[in-house]
Amino acid sequence: MGLPFGNIPGFPDPPDIGILSILEWILSILQWVVSVLIAVLQYVIALINVLVNALLSVFKAIGKFLLHIWTKYLPNAIKWLACNYQKARDWLKRTFGPILKWFQKVKKWYDTHILPQQLRLLRFLQAVRRVLGILRIFHIKWAAALDNVLVDIQQRIEKSIAITRGILNQIINTLAIVLDPTLLIFRDILGGSLLKNLGALRRVFAFYHHGPFTTQEQTYVDNNVGRYQASTAGNHISTLASTGLTDYDQSEITSARAGITGVTGIPTGL
Repeated sequence: MGLPFGNIPGFPDPPDIGILSILEWILSILQWVVSVLIAVLQYVIALINVLVNALLSVFKAIGKFLLHIWTKYLPNAIKWLACNYQKARDWLKRTFGPILKWFQKVKKWYDTHILPQQLRLLRFLQAVRRVLGILRIFHIKWAAALDNVLVDIQQRIEKSIAITRGILNQIINTLAIVLDPTLLIFRDILGGSLLKNLGALRRVFAFYHHGPFTTQEQTYVDNNVGRYQASTAGNHISTLASTGLTDYDQSEITSARAGITGVTGIPTGL
């Protein structure tokens, strides 16, 4: 039975029977293997050279194209953008600058003349409510009724302050951004908006639409969804009529007043 080496190109033929012939055959096999490895290495080097030359040609073409764009078009485009941006900014200042200054004057006038009077009235109402709070301890009925009226007046004043200052601040900030769009970066408005809506962003970008809620989210959903059910609303009304505000109502009022205090700096409530 012959050895299956005769079909390999360049492979040495099997030797005749004899130790010297076998050694010569083994040596010739080693030479053949070396020549094959050299041929493969030369082929790989030639292939690498072809790829490198092709990549160099591509990068040279891209470099020439970018250099042509940079020298011929980009400087003119930058000059055009800078010139038109400056013209647009000057036009915005001429158009919206007086409006911005007018609203700033309105806010300053409100803070100087109206807000101090409202704060004095709030402090007066708080002082009266402290006295009524003492009278309520002695179960004087008209003290509770009068306190409810004063609470309503106080909340209306606080609401008017928050709405007025909020609208003025929003208008002034919007006009300031129109006049100088770089405020979007330097005032970190975009970052603040992203942080404010971080939960929603997590759901959008992490495909978290159908994932489980956190404990805080689940509590918020349960508290708010349940409030709009007929049975829950009826029970709440009955509780308000019999015993007054619940702990949850008190916490909502406290949170709302803390938010108003944080924005306006006005102490609210007892």
